Amino acid sequence: MHSIKNILIINFICLLLFIGCSHLKANSAESINSNVVMPTNEYSLGFNRIVFSIINNEGSESEKPLQVSVENIKTSKSRALDPVFYNWPNKNGGFYIVNTTFDNEGDYSISIKDLTDTDFIYRKEINVSDNELTPLLGELIPTLDNKILTQAQDISEITSDPEPDYDFYEFKLSEALNHDKLIIVFFLSPNFCKTATCFPQLDVLKKLKSKYHDKITFIHVEVYENPHLIKGNLKNAKISPVLNEWNIKSEPYTFLIDKNNYLFRKFQGYVSYEEIENYIVRLTNE
Repeated sequence: MHSIKNILIINFICLLLFIGCSHLKANSAESINSNVVMPTNEYSLGFNRIVFSIINNEGSESEKPLQVSVENIKTSKSRALDPVFYNWPNKNGGFYIVNTTFDNEGDYSISIKDLTDTDFIYRKEINVSDNELTPLLGELIPTLDNKILTQAQDISEITSDPEPDYDFYEFKLSEALNHDKLIIVFFLSPNFCKTATCFPQLDVLKKLKSKYHDKITFIHVEVYENPHLIKGNLKNAKISPVLNEWNIKSEPYTFLIDKNNYLFRKFQGYVSYEEIENYIVRLTNE
């Protein structure tokens, strides 16, 4: 099982290299050897999580001193941000997280400078919309008709995880909202993930569950309606209609809900154990 997970992570690095080389080249003399990949594509008013990796010919780079700034293109107002580095699990290199708040919709420019290489400058324009697709931070979580064990003859009908945790499929979200506990809802397909980050993400959530099972209800939503019928061929796959309820367009996607049933944080793409735990500790200490 560990070898499978390592292969998936290596495949993900290859995917990052492909995306970086094809679309997100750095605007510098280093553009041939160094690229920035920003997998997040949803930005909205309020709190936002910006994710990026710096990729070279060997894969994602290790931590280095960076300067990140975000500029409102219309007003030219800019602010400096401090990136936080997280290591990939079981793999060299890692990725950066920048947390920021957008007060106005419109076009913004994200600039990344490598302080060890004055020639390396990367810029990307993003659009901040007031029409958020997924559930809104700070608002009551909407309903979700997630599948549970009592709806299936076998657990393979509701998850592609070869080593499933049955607790992930015990409660409907409507039931969990009455438990006076934190809730983590995560959308991913362990065996058929297109970005190869779902297995590492699932590992993170299983480790969190082993530590916080008394404080958090974990709910996994399989991306595919028929995981037991795919049999290695995604042509047989049907996207679960449950994803449409929250407008999920990518995987993995993770949502942290507080005890009062308000959405506290959401994470598009892979999120590390440390990053999620920081918010869990914050909520449990309030």
